Amino acid sequence: MAESAHAGVRRRHRREDREGDDLEHGDDEPQHRAASGLGSEGPRRGREGHLHDLWRESRRDEGLSRHHQETERRPRALRGRRTGRIGSQVGSAFRRTAQGGLMRRPLGELCLTVVVLLLTSTFAFAQLSTAQLSGRVTDESNAVLPGVTLTATQTDTGFVRTSVTDDSGAYILSNLPTGPYRLEVMLSGFRTYVQTGIVLQVAASPVVNVVLTVGNLEESVTVQGAAPLVDVKSAGISDVVRNEEIVQLPLNGRNPVELVMIAGAAVQTITSTQRALPGSLGVSVAGGQSFGVAYVLDGAMHNNPQDNLNMPFPFPDALQEFSVATSGLSAQNGVHSGAAVNAVTKSGTNRFSGNAFEFVRDRRFNATNPFSPIGSDGKRVDDGLNRNQFGGTFGGPLVRNKLFFFGGYQATTVHQQPPANIAWVPTAQMLAGDFTAFASPACNGGRQIALRGGFENNRIDPAKFSPAALNLVKYLPKTTDPCGQVTYTLRNDGDERQYVGRVDYQRTTDDTVFVRYMATKFDKPIPMREGDTPLSLYDAANNMNVLGFDALAHSLAIGDTRVYGSNTVNALHLTYNRSGVYRLAPQTFEPHDIGSDVYSYAPHVGVFIVSGNGFQVNNPGPSRFTMGASQISDDLTVVRGDHQLAVGGSLAYWNFHFLSHARSGGNWTFNGLATGLGLADLLVGRVGRLEHGGPAILPMEQWYTGLYAQDAWRATSRITINAGVRWEPYFGQAVTNGSVYNFSLENFKNNVKTTQYVNAPAGLIYPGDAGFPAGRSGLNKQWLNFSPRVGVAWDVSGNGRAAVRGSYGLTYDMPNGEYELINANSPPFGNRTLVEDPPGGFDHPYTQFGGDPHPFITGRDTPFIAYGAFGAVDPDINSPRIQQWNVTVEKQFGRAWQAEASYIGSYTDRLWNQVAINPGVFLGLGPCTLDGVFYPTCSTNGNLNQRRVYSLNNVNPAAARLIGNMDIHMSNGTQSYRGMKLSFQRRAGSGVSASGNYTLSRCYGDPSFQTGGFPQIANGYTDPQHPEFDRGPCDQDRTHIAVFNAGAQVPRFDRRAARVAFSDWRVSGIFSARSGQPLNVISGQDRALTGIQNQRADQILPNPYGDKTLNNWLNPAAFAQPALGTLGNFKRNSVRAPGFRTLDLAISRLVPFGASRNLELRVETFNLLNTFNWGPPGLINADRTHVNLSAGSFGRITTIAGAPRIMQFGIKYGF
Repeated sequence: MAESAHAGVRRRHRREDREGDDLEHGDDEPQHRAASGLGSEGPRRGREGHLHDLWRESRRDEGLSRHHQETERRPRALRGRRTGRIGSQVGSAFRRTAQGGLMRRPLGELCLTVVVLLLTSTFAFAQLSTAQLSGRVTDESNAVLPGVTLTATQTDTGFVRTSVTDDSGAYILSNLPTGPYRLEVMLSGFRTYVQTGIVLQVAASPVVNVVLTVGNLEESVTVQGAAPLVDVKSAGISDVVRNEEIVQLPLNGRNPVELVMIAGAAVQTITSTQRALPGSLGVSVAGGQSFGVAYVLDGAMHNNPQDNLNMPFPFPDALQEFSVATSGLSAQNGVHSGAAVNAVTKSGTNRFSGNAFEFVRDRRFNATNPFSPIGSDGKRVDDGLNRNQFGGTFGGPLVRNKLFFFGGYQATTVHQQPPANIAWVPTAQMLAGDFTAFASPACNGGRQIALRGGFENNRIDPAKFSPAALNLVKYLPKTTDPCGQVTYTLRNDGDERQYVGRVDYQRTTDDTVFVRYMATKFDKPIPMREGDTPLSLYDAANNMNVLGFDALAHSLAIGDTRVYGSNTVNALHLTYNRSGVYRLAPQTFEPHDIGSDVYSYAPHVGVFIVSGNGFQVNNPGPSRFTMGASQISDDLTVVRGDHQLAVGGSLAYWNFHFLSHARSGGNWTFNGLATGLGLADLLVGRVGRLEHGGPAILPMEQWYTGLYAQDAWRATSRITINAGVRWEPYFGQAVTNGSVYNFSLENFKNNVKTTQYVNAPAGLIYPGDAGFPAGRSGLNKQWLNFSPRVGVAWDVSGNGRAAVRGSYGLTYDMPNGEYELINANSPPFGNRTLVEDPPGGFDHPYTQFGGDPHPFITGRDTPFIAYGAFGAVDPDINSPRIQQWNVTVEKQFGRAWQAEASYIGSYTDRLWNQVAINPGVFLGLGPCTLDGVFYPTCSTNGNLNQRRVYSLNNVNPAAARLIGNMDIHMSNGTQSYRGMKLSFQRRAGSGVSASGNYTLSRCYGDPSFQTGGFPQIANGYTDPQHPEFDRGPCDQDRTHIAVFNAGAQVPRFDRRAARVAFSDWRVSGIFSARSGQPLNVISGQDRALTGIQNQRADQILPNPYGDKTLNNWLNPAAFAQPALGTLGNFKRNSVRAPGFRTLDLAISRLVPFGASRNLELRVETFNLLNTFNWGPPGLINADRTHVNLSAGSFGRITTIAGAPRIMQFGIKYGF
């Protein structure tokens, strides 16, 4: 080995970064240590020690110096087409895995036991989709009155619940359906007390105290009074979005999930991918993870386990209300940790009622995108939008006071062709070998690029161009722009249908049953039309590939609530959700079509990414994603004296089946490493990175169980203590076709091979091997995950108008159903290969392997490709968890105003991420000999595999030749959050309502995208030995978040002229503002030569910003490529994109027809002021924060955040 072998990977840390980390996390360490005793993680060294042991053992034998130690059915559009050239084998294998039994033997007895516990539990608490009313009854001298009868009647349905005060005069009416109530209080010798106007909201627990006066029962005192605004009983922080807000506020797209942001301390970070259902949003609440929100609809689980985001919600007119609990979750809340959203669909009442509506948008009334091209008329080209949304609702009694129905339908059709998509393609000058213009400062953010790799003075002989590259260019549009810029359109049409139905049955006065079913259908044609280029498969404005799809989601919930006496209520819920997404792809071209010697497992598909000033041809082929989830939960509430005791739980099962061709034709990246610019790399055929493999298949299933116990103890008349514990063991995701494995360094060193696959390298352990955990998850079950929750609420004055509350809780979470996909497609399954800078270039990338080894068909004798890419899970990994705490001061002013101040903190640990244990080792730039081969430059991308840790240590040379990238998934990530939330509300009165909130916060820690995202090969920690090197502001960090909404309705005037002109106008609006998202400046190249992606750049100037214009938000001169063999000193996520603000407004006129009918004419304007919100400068992916220094457009803003002004016209008839 060359003397330069001791050079190692040199890291350059700024001292202030380390000091900043210490200051940031110093006060969190005691809490981390205190929590480490909970669950089965053991001492802190457990994870990190295992990681360092892997490194030390693998490096110890290396002989290097200390410097080195650093179709169930096929979519209609695809009928008659093959889904792959080995499609029959793939399809049959997929069907076999999809037909596995529902219950696996290792969990059978546990699940049976849990079902018995659920159905026979004696005490439980059920408040997720209902409400509670409590208080104390006294006489005029403030003496308590036991034995008082209280009757709460829901005025819409006649539903009645009765209770009797205890010896202390206290009462609790739990599990009440939401809606308006009349409270009647009776005791012999006293006048009957009646209070109307009480409106119970979802998950609310207002306290209504009653004072009885001496008199006859026949005499009554009637009070018109709403429920108190101040929460003096619960300990958490929650906000309710009422039906009036849902219907009246301007919602862009009428997606109710967007109202979560109104609750405050919430920011949308991601949207659903094209693998999942449209309309789902990833929302971070109070620093929580975007995958960590638990959605509950009508008391039933409503998350999609595929991505952990929400299933489709009912459209606004079919939704009653929902609450958002941001911190201090009770023990009843589980499955996810960050927040809880509890929603309720509308129910029928004793009055037949409903509506019919239509909302229309048309391009002629909208502003144009500032980045749209100029048309022949001298104006910017519009997006051709024509959107029509229509439907209605109808509900009422089937049997008065007993049986009710509600139904709703909404359809949305969209025709649109966004024109503001920007890409860069080769110009005629470039195809002639002249790159002088393309490499000039005018095309590269003020930087002059000196191309290398065969270029002289930025010119090259076109005879040196790759034939495959020239053939690919034939599929691209032509351009006359000297920088190669083109602006293209794509079709963005869609058709959505939603059906909602609900029946409520009051079987007896003590037993009510409901059934709710909802179906949502999505259809979207392939965006690439006849005459379009393949660029139309990539939405550059939103940084995501787009295909057609055919999707359908079902959601069924059944609930039974039964009352036993005056103090006991039981609630049973059954849930079944199912979704199917079929992704439709056109036929573009595959590697063979352009002359590249690479096999494609599906015809005419492939992904070609030219980074920097480049383009994407992104056709991952036809795909299928199906999910089924079911749940049973039982809850029973009982009150004993001053205690409201609770135990209960739920059992859930879900499965997910994934079939995709994302790498079947290869995922090709040209990143500028060879020449300096991606387009130059493409034309000379220098492939930066090729990922290639068979169809991606992942059949998984998972069980969940959660049991809890809780007590709400009224310690005094003013103090309530809430305490509980929840048990949530983690069973992991079982991969039912067995494509899951662990890696044992000891087995690798001792040449112990699996018994399952003849040609597998030593060290891999599969189901059926000694040492593999029971089942097919590859994980040891974690039985000791207990979640303590405790809180206190103090009614300061005793009249329910001021409260101080605080709470602490520990909760658990879990990765989404797609997490294991990449691991499950390593050899011998998908046989995914990873090749960097192949000697044969674009035309012959497998030359060093003796030719393309694909295709493979998985079996016991499947050959393992040389240097395959792997990802194994640490068998002792545990589910992520978060500790949350808060203190809240709340006060009511007058009859309608309320203000609140909350301090919110959290500490998240056990975040999952990938740790590379077999990266490349930098051996210097001099000559060397590796494995008998002489290299004039010892460290290059081309000899990455020969420089990997296991290739150099000579412990097991034969096995090392079969292992390339090896990621170990570990749970060693942490994040901390601190925030102050200020909020107020004015209850609707005199026609005016308002609410608002402002949050000042900071979130800091390790990357968390991998935990809830889609882990890719070699995308983990950039410095595996020191994960803390990647710490920085969280992806979801927003320093300032402000939301204000208000509504006002003009009263009816007596005089006819004034009444006709001015009465019944209604105005409502939402103002939102937030700080810019963090940005992570990456080099765009593997400068450390380790094979790990997303390495950061060097920051060489103190101020990273330019003049903060569209063309110069970030200053390219403030950054540089790190020296080879080093990692950059830029601190992750330490610069910011521009902020965001928008004002949405709705104006409507109500035209009454009699007492109960009206016509609403409505105009809505989204982004009323047409604020030009600048998008992030050069964001690579919409769900990440990376910006690429290698891009010629680095620092330049080319997209708009949100949308330009959009107008919507609506008409609604209600009766």
